[in-house]
Amino acid sequence: MKDISKERRNLSPSPLEKYFQHYNEKNLLPLHMPGHQRKTEMGIALPYAYDYTEVEELDNLHAPEGVLREAMNRTATYYGCSDCFYLVNGSSSGLQAGIFTLLEEGDEVVVARNCHRSVFYALSLRKAKIHFLLPEFWEDFSCFGSVSPKEVERLLREFPKSKALIFTSPSYEGVVSDVEGIAKLCHENGLSLLVDEAHGAHFSPKRGTSFPGSAISLGADLVVQSPHKTLCSLTQSAWILGNGEKYSREKLSFYLSVFQTTSPSYPLMLSLEKATTLLEREGEALFSHWKEVMKGFREQARKLSYFSFLWEKEEACFAMDFSKIFLRALGIPELRLGRDLAKLLREDYGIESEMHSGENLLLMTGPFISEEELDRLFFALKDIERRFGEDREKQSGEGRPETIEQSLQSKLLSSALYQISVADNTLQISEGLKEGEELSLRDGEGRICLEYLSLYPPGIPLLFPGEKLTAEKIQGIEALEKEGIELQYSRHRQGESGKLIFQKDKGNV
Repeated sequence: MKDISKERRNLSPSPLEKYFQHYNEKNLLPLHMPGHQRKTEMGIALPYAYDYTEVEELDNLHAPEGVLREAMNRTATYYGCSDCFYLVNGSSSGLQAGIFTLLEEGDEVVVARNCHRSVFYALSLRKAKIHFLLPEFWEDFSCFGSVSPKEVERLLREFPKSKALIFTSPSYEGVVSDVEGIAKLCHENGLSLLVDEAHGAHFSPKRGTSFPGSAISLGADLVVQSPHKTLCSLTQSAWILGNGEKYSREKLSFYLSVFQTTSPSYPLMLSLEKATTLLEREGEALFSHWKEVMKGFREQARKLSYFSFLWEKEEACFAMDFSKIFLRALGIPELRLGRDLAKLLREDYGIESEMHSGENLLLMTGPFISEEELDRLFFALKDIERRFGEDREKQSGEGRPETIEQSLQSKLLSSALYQISVADNTLQISEGLKEGEELSLRDGEGRICLEYLSLYPPGIPLLFPGEKLTAEKIQGIEALEKEGIELQYSRHRQGESGKLIFQKDKGNV
């Protein structure tokens, strides 16, 4: 397949880049921050030439009136929305500012259980009363499916005082929910909708294109995206999009100043503007090519006998992001855990994975992925089957065999993750640093936990401060740790496990 995207790619400077080049041609003496003064003595690998501070001609992210305002307006125009604010503290800062914009202290809110921990950090600071929305759980992949509009409708009836709904689409694994249907339910019930679309900056603002529609075009009020994840901006750059009248632009602008640095990075902002330029110049042509390359890989993947892919569940969810490759090995005991497959791909085939979790492995592609690169992945997986699967296939007479023991282990891991994930229907997260006492998991049964326990990546909490530790959750945590799956304890040093901080007062037991 011919790589059309490389032929069409226009490498000429974007508008903001031209402005920066013109500014540099003035040869002004930069007697201000940053300390390197845009000199290249430290080498050219870092963008010193465009690392500025907020001098008069270069605008100010926290009060934009010039070139930065123009750049953000171009992004908003592309997505067909009223507002776009560039973020230099990642999607986390946008989610936090959005939550503080939509909620007052103590408000009730409906939140999907698989939201990123930055969402829950902000809800904790806002002292919000959380009503959990549990998406369908897929046991065969130990992950959550789409958010159900029917479940949303049920929760809105049960908790009519809720002010907003927050959920993630697409998920880290690439599962997409019915944003349009859910947005309609929210607005009919007087709620605002905030969607964490960090992994969906490539989703289209137009219907009928290569990728699912962007949440901002489907009725969401605020949407946070990370172009650095799926487009081409620099790491830590993101943007928040807004549309409609169910949020205050003034409040959003204020809280973005609260949650972001007062020294925003111009290289990060330039990379966001260049991502917009890519969308404007190539947009659907680039994504159509991306889709064709991924379609070719899926067709090849059907020839694999010992690997199962999440897209095999495509009919069980609303939609999927085809740019993600979420898989697990079946019938190969040496590669039952995703970390083992990740290590093999890295050490023997030079392929680095995005994330491993339990038995799963996630690989991400980008808009410039080539057919040759995915051929390399396919042939690596095919060679792994040759190395590890041939003997078992001969013995069993069929491909992809799985022993009873392996099947039970898979179900145990899925059950462990699910049991930990089922939180109380309603929860007010305690402050994560309250004074408490350290106890082993077993000794903490029935006690109120005072720290977060997360599976990272993707950074979804398994336990929250303020949540009671049950026998089922203890069994789940122990099962995961027995498998060597790394969990992050928010109040312990890296590598420590088996203990949590609990409330001293047992009054809530």
